[in-house]
Amino acid sequence: MDATLTFSADSPSPSSSPLDAEVSNLTLQARQLDARGCYYDAERLLHKAMGLVDLNVPSSSLANLLSGLGELYFHMGNLDGAEEWFQKSLDVGVLVHNFKGIAAGRENLARVRRVRGEVLKAKALKVLGAPDDMCCGSYSCANGLLRTSDLRICGGCKGAFYCSHNCQREDWERHKRRCRHGL
Repeated sequence: MDATLTFSADSPSPSSSPLDAEVSNLTLQARQLDARGCYYDAERLLHKAMGLVDLNVPSSSLANLLSGLGELYFHMGNLDGAEEWFQKSLDVGVLVHNFKGIAAGRENLARVRRVRGEVLKAKALKVLGAPDDMCCGSYSCANGLLRTSDLRICGGCKGAFYCSHNCQREDWERHKRRCRHGL
């Protein structure tokens, strides 16, 4: 499903509603299915959630939904699809001034670029918002936006940033393949 997103400059940001709760619930269920490798069921739920939202009204929940689609396609190995949805999520995050979402969106696009072997583009994306709005490279990190000076840089590839030694250690299993190959 390819949804074209267009926003008017004066689109209001909707308040939380039962519909928002349903979209959040479907997105959460889809992420759980994605984590278990049930990609097509997760995709079905995310597209169902997309049918419940107005794609022309930017909101944080829309940005999260689009990011969820990007994450799913990334796990499926569909890098073009992942890049498309991560970019749309980033665009929505910019419109609603969701700065953590913006930093996470840049991080997600950088992940796609790293997998494609575009190391310099990945590094440029990650530091685009520096020095005031970067995210830790560990996907399990709960910290929000961080200053560049608060992050540690991976000594191997110089392309991953972490808020603590613990986050770097927790992320090592995922990061080591890319680090050893300069990705």
